[in-house]
Formats: sequence, structure tokens, C-alpha cells
Amino acid sequence: MRGKNRDSFWPSYVDVMTTLFAIMVVLFAVSYSRFRIKEAELRQLADKYEEIKSIYDMVEKIDSSYFEFNKEYVKHIFKIQVKYQPKEFDVHKLEADRYNKVEADSLRSRIKEAGRVIESTIRQLQESDSTKQDIKYLVVIEGQASRIPFNDGPWKNNNTLSYLRALHLHQFWKDEADIDFSNMKKCELVISGSGEEGVPRDSLVEENNQRFLIHIVPVIGNIKLDSGNKAE
Repeated sequence: MRGKNRDSFWPSYVDVMTTLFAIMVVLFAVSYSRFRIKEAELRQLADKYEEIKSIYDMVEKIDSSYFEFNKEYVKHIFKIQVKYQPKEFDVHKLEADRYNKVEADSLRSRIKEAGRVIESTIRQLQESDSTKQDIKYLVVIEGQASRIPFNDGPWKNNNTLSYLRALHLHQFWKDEADIDFSNMKKCELVISGSGEEGVPRDSLVEENNQRFLIHIVPVIGNIKLDSGNKAE
């Protein structure tokens, strides 16, 4: 009887090992399949990252004839110096209007062209076939002011002045160049004034801070994968 039990032990052991091996094969197949799916998703995310990076590169490379991109503050600075008359915010009241109307009109012409450059850049980004991402563009017109004191009441200050400069710049582009960022597809316009505190500022020549800065910020929603899935 003892010998018979000993003989039946090995077939049972083999059955157990065969079952365990089969389970391991199934687990390996499932794990490998999940790994391949995750690998494909990661590859798609890497491709989308490159697409989004190309958008930021396009934004940075806006026409250097009119704008200089400041990487530290991620802003576009209008390279042509625009100086307003003291405490003025209307583009038709530049410092040059006091002594040289031709120069003032030339400045206004270049301001119009700068607006067209921004508009063209946004249209190129919107119409690009390189990406199908859910991307909108935030355009910020930021006015700045030099440190000229006001004595005409609490609301007349450089914060208000810088905002009015940005607001009237938008109105100037809209009225005289037919450029309206607020009505462009997938584009949101923000008008702001940073007064004496905005960055960057010219620390050597205070009058050079009578200017405006432009931000073009891609706002990215859900990243859409080719399979139709979404990753936050």
C-alpha cells in the first residue's frame, strides 16, 4: 500500500506543475499585451508632445523685424520704440506728433504692420495641419508706463494709464487695420496694464517703458490620442 501511494505522487506533481506553467503562460501573454498597449499610448503621447512643442517654437519665432522674444519672461516686446506724450494713451498722441508728423505716421504704420504680423502668426497656428489638438490661443496686450507722477485724483495713475494704452492700441488695430483678435477663431483677447511694475522694464532709460508687450499663449486642453482616447 505504501509503495502504491509513492508511485501516484509523481503524476500528481507533474499535473500541478503543468497547471502552474499554463497559468504563467497566460499571465505572461496578458502582461505582454498590456505592455504593448501602454507602449503604443506612450509613443502617441511622445508624438503629441513634439507637435505641441512645434507650436511653442512657432510662437517664439514670430517676425523678428517687429518683435523680440524674451525667454525669461516669455513675452514678445515690440522692438520699435513707441513714446507717448506725457500722460497720454492715444496712439494718435505720440511724442513724435509734437515735432514730426511724418515720423509719427511712420510709427503708426509700423504698429499696424506689427498687428498684422501677430494676426498672421495666429492664423498660421490655427490652420496648421501638423496637429489636431484642442488648442486655443490667448493673446494678451499689456501696456506699460514710465514713472511719471499723477496729481489729478486717485484714479489717474500709471496703472490706469498703462491699461488705457493697451485698450486704445486694440481699438487702433481694430479701426484702422481691421484687426480684431477678440473675433478670431479659437482666440481669446485679454487687455491689461502693468503700470510701473510690469516685466521686463528698461532700468536705464525710464521713458522707454512707455510701450506695450504682447503675449501669445497656447492654451492646451485634453491631449487627443490617435486611437480616440484622451489623456489629461
